[in-house]
Amino acid sequence: MKALIICTNCEMTALLTDVLKDIEPVELLLAQGSEARNIAASNELDIILSVMPFADGFGLDTAAYISSVSSAEQVVFAPSKVYDEVCSKTVGLDLSVLPKNVNRSLALSIIRKALAMKRDMDAAKKRNEELERKIDEDRLIYRAKCVLIEYLKITEDEAHRILQKRAMDKHLQLYKAALEVLKMYEYRSQGK
Repeated sequence: MKALIICTNCEMTALLTDVLKDIEPVELLLAQGSEARNIAASNELDIILSVMPFADGFGLDTAAYISSVSSAEQVVFAPSKVYDEVCSKTVGLDLSVLPKNVNRSLALSIIRKALAMKRDMDAAKKRNEELERKIDEDRLIYRAKCVLIEYLKITEDEAHRILQKRAMDKHLQLYKAALEVLKMYEYRSQGK
């Protein structure tokens, strides 16, 4: 797990570090205030823990910015006296808000849930990318079949068999054989 703690209070930083280490081994980055913006934007993080107020301002603008540039889960610890106000101002942002005086077990539970959500989102994103790749490959194969049907005046089944044979003969994946067919017939059509 890769985490960022944004905090000016050394005692609170140590407490959050211990909480993270209780969950799993952690690669930890520390920041104070707005320097966290650069760190969050340039690193692939799993979780960001922010303790408000920051040294250079309260920090809501930084939390909002981080939500827009990072896929990391954010947990913000706000002072108890402004907790409700912080909650109302962060509606719609991808973060959880806890009061600073929250007990350790509840903080641990929220952080674990945030990490589980991050893992679920990453897995869904990976599945989505795989499906998009598969759709692109299928479109390419379909286009190659259409080209073969048009140029060779054959059926779709025959075009599919030609692609399969080409892929087997050249030890290629089917979509790569389709790409070769498209390149070959594209070249021929340009020569007309």
